[in-house]
Amino acid sequence: MKKFENIIYSLKDDLIKSIQALVSINSVEDTPKDGMPFGKGVDDALKFTLSLAKDLGFKTFYGDGYYGYIEMGDGKDLIGILAHLDIVPVGNPDSWTYPPFRGEIHNNRLYGRGAVDDKGPLLAALYAMKAVMQSGVKLNKRIRLILGTNEETRWEGIKKYLTLEEVPSCGFTPDSDYPLINAEKGLLQVKLSSMEKSTFTLKGGGTFNSVPANCTYEGPDIQQLTDRANLLDFKFESSNSFFKTIGKSTHSAKAFQGINAIGRMAILLHQENITSSLVSFMAKEIGEDCHGERIFGIFEDDVSGKITINMGNVSIDHKKQELFIDIRYPVTKDEKEVITLLKNKASNYGLDLEIIDSLPSIHVPIDHPLVKTLSEIFKEVTGLDSTPISTGGATYARSLNNCVAFGPLFPGKRKVAHEVNEYVDLDDLMKSVLMYAMAIERLGN
Repeated sequence: MKKFENIIYSLKDDLIKSIQALVSINSVEDTPKDGMPFGKGVDDALKFTLSLAKDLGFKTFYGDGYYGYIEMGDGKDLIGILAHLDIVPVGNPDSWTYPPFRGEIHNNRLYGRGAVDDKGPLLAALYAMKAVMQSGVKLNKRIRLILGTNEETRWEGIKKYLTLEEVPSCGFTPDSDYPLINAEKGLLQVKLSSMEKSTFTLKGGGTFNSVPANCTYEGPDIQQLTDRANLLDFKFESSNSFFKTIGKSTHSAKAFQGINAIGRMAILLHQENITSSLVSFMAKEIGEDCHGERIFGIFEDDVSGKITINMGNVSIDHKKQELFIDIRYPVTKDEKEVITLLKNKASNYGLDLEIIDSLPSIHVPIDHPLVKTLSEIFKEVTGLDSTPISTGGATYARSLNNCVAFGPLFPGKRKVAHEVNEYVDLDDLMKSVLMYAMAIERLGN
């Protein structure tokens, strides 16, 4: 540990400047064009990171805009560190205290979209590689930092990497919580839809994996909705032409920490008899229940806890009705059971179900050498309990065998990924650099 500390802190200023430069790039996935499969912003972030790594002395590879990688060490075996450069949308920039694309530092926190998910941790891993290089530690395995590009959506970048490139024998992703995540719930993303026509319009949310912060209604009876919202103490905005519920955004894996504006809107509309088949389903079967007990019953296990369900995006107009739902189900449960239960409920309302994406759960046993090694490192550096934990988050760990999520969020710290005023704590970040350097040394030997 001590052989890395001085080197790491000598790199701190460069690391911070690099994060600020990377955060300044708006890398929300966009329309493909000119050989950039996920849009210019994602491609700019990928090329910036590869250029930085090359300047730091590493071998790099650009995978036609789908992925990239940065490599060090020698040997036949390959250890992977998987991170991503794309980000979720910022929502309304005016709601941010500090600009989302500037990387300003206040109270030892670096603010900006992607600061903690996942640009800051990605560069922490890169500078950990630099610290190992400068220390003169010899590695008998290769370490490869794999750069993903659309982790927040469909994982096409990492899927192409796994098809075309060498697959690591094990590894970690700096994209979740400490001590480490050895179990991730299964992920299921679906669309419920109907061709039923409506006399009003409804639009809310954005991505599957974010709890929506607002939902807007345009139609009659706005005053009734205003009165009902006041009665229920729901936050809202309204005028003569629209009514908007205000929620609290967070990652859908932690839906219980947010307030779903779509759910609240459905409750209001249903109570005021402004309804449709989809509104009735949202209000009666989900509402503000992020565990979906009216659909799934008590659906949990001892390894990873309860199922979560998030209504991430809704669109109702005069032609069709669509609801996009994100589900994280326990690691010992079966995806088919989840689909069957949801489909049966949806069919009662005349709604069609379409599977948009799914990822199987992962569970790396607690006695696995990878888990034991990273747990020991965390305990050495922090002195804290290093018992592995489970999560509803879907990280790149599930794209490989023998892979876990390792940081960057420390126990007891607020989870700000996908939220307004996202930030990374700089002291915590430097501890991560140290632990990642130790992990590279031990896994690389």
